[in-house]
Amino acid sequence: MKFLSAIIILLLTCAPAAAQGPRPAPPPAPPASEDFALERRAAADPGVAVSLCLATGDVIVRGWDRQEVRARTSEGGALALQTDGGQPARRIDVLVNESSEEEPHPGDCGMTSALELSVPRGATVNLRVQEGDVEVADVAELTVNNLSGDVDARGVSRAAEVVTMSGDISLAESKGRARLRAVSGSVEAINVTPNAAGDAFEASSTSGDVSLEGVTHTRVNGSTISGSVLMTGALARGGTYDFKTISGDVTLALPADSSFRLNAKVVLSGEIVTDFPVRATSISAAGEDPPAPPTPPATPKPGRRVHAEEPQSTRLVGTVGTGDAAVNLSSFSGTLHLKRQ
Repeated sequence: MKFLSAIIILLLTCAPAAAQGPRPAPPPAPPASEDFALERRAAADPGVAVSLCLATGDVIVRGWDRQEVRARTSEGGALALQTDGGQPARRIDVLVNESSEEEPHPGDCGMTSALELSVPRGATVNLRVQEGDVEVADVAELTVNNLSGDVDARGVSRAAEVVTMSGDISLAESKGRARLRAVSGSVEAINVTPNAAGDAFEASSTSGDVSLEGVTHTRVNGSTISGSVLMTGALARGGTYDFKTISGDVTLALPADSSFRLNAKVVLSGEIVTDFPVRATSISAAGEDPPAPPTPPATPKPGRRVHAEEPQSTRLVGTVGTGDAAVNLSSFSGTLHLKRQ
């Protein structure tokens, strides 16, 4: 009897498991994240000011929707986020040191191979890099001082100021005021628009080209000493455009219906080429008094080239359309070209 009772208990215990069938396999583990040797996080105000100084290393900064600053590096060493004590912090200094035996100190420029920062989209980011490339996207304000390396910025929503001694600068899909300056390198801006009427745009290089496309500010300056200047896109009504180079060409590729007042000057040699019919009020060369405005005004035909037989200053002043914008072009030695798109 005891033996029969034991068998019945055993059957009752095992029956539910048999009815359920084999257990399902456990869900696959989530993919492993990138391997970062060091990572630091700090709660941050949406408009937090983030600063970093590097002696050597590449920097990548990304804006995200979290109210948090995250810093991480694939190398060992020391990494710290120094806050102003606020909860959340309104100011954060990112401190880096290649040695794990020595804590980084505020004001020091550390070293690492690469550093990645994630910051709130409304953050103001200030970067000082002595040697390394910088890549930034989706922040509110950006200031970069780079001694040697390229700077690539995209999605800046309020203001950008970038200076590099040796390297190229690129700014794209951004808004607000902008000041871009390269000593040895090119400057490129694509689809940069103002936030307010007073926002100005300035791009310059000492040795390199300046290329602007879709820059819609009402005040635009582009200059280089050794290189060419190119602007492609429509002129803003009431805008002022100043483009100049010492050794190189200045080219404006404009829509066919553009309307502007022109003041173009070649100082030493070269020519002024226009695809637009300019109602000229002054065509002069050095040593000559500007002629009185002709009656009716002279209208250079599209493709007209204005130049002197001998190297000397040449100027073309006139109006295209109703003169809705002011365009000032200057080259010491090169061609000024008004190109119809």
